[in-house]
Amino acid sequence: MLLRQRPVPAPALDEPFELDDGRLAELGFTRESLAEEIGRRSWFHSFDFGAGLVTPGRDVTRRKLTALDLPDVRGRSVIDIGAYDGFFSFEAERRGASRVVASDHWAWTWPGEDACRNFELVHAVLDSNVESLEVPAQHLLGEHHGTYDVTLFLGVLYHAPDMLQYLRAVRSVTTGMLVLETVVDALDVNRPMAAFYPRGTFPGDDSNHWGPNPACVEEMLYRVGFDRVERRGLWIRASRTRGRMVFHAWV
Repeated sequence: MLLRQRPVPAPALDEPFELDDGRLAELGFTRESLAEEIGRRSWFHSFDFGAGLVTPGRDVTRRKLTALDLPDVRGRSVIDIGAYDGFFSFEAERRGASRVVASDHWAWTWPGEDACRNFELVHAVLDSNVESLEVPAQHLLGEHHGTYDVTLFLGVLYHAPDMLQYLRAVRSVTTGMLVLETVVDALDVNRPMAAFYPRGTFPGDDSNHWGPNPACVEEMLYRVGFDRVERRGLWIRASRTRGRMVFHAWV
């Protein structure tokens, strides 16, 4: 099903998501009871619903949104790979995308993790048409899962045991543009390389495997079939050699 068309300018970065009291009542919520439900959960993304109702996310979501420099998605299809709580999926919908698919597996199936429930809650209260797709990122395949004008691949690459395998899957579903955000390491090295993180070393999380440097990210994107790649900037610098960077790439 296609999403409702919203041929309107993109919202300001500090504009909250709008809640409809009638919709909340249909779901059995008031703003106060929704706030209580939000407070009972663990959140990764920070959603601002206005009037002080903000999810306590671990992610610096609004700062990341600015750093991504998202393209105009009005009338375009979008897939958000590694959607987690779904902030960027819902943001793409709000910005007028014709279709949005939120895809995740790890965060949605991890024992004790609230990400899938959080996605479903936000989906319900926003009366959203964002579609969900529970598939491991490395198993995405365009001929089976569809292709999209814009792919978001945010905060996933450094979790990939095989980065090229993940990026081939990303390329297979992308017909236009990729927005990639990742940890980068070895910033003091110009040639392509990646730092490998032994278990428990960065930052005490065994799901982190690699810290590619910017040249490595670029060359991997070319290797899997993207024609043009641009660095959009180091938006977090954690140390002299490590930070987080955004890349845009085109087919």
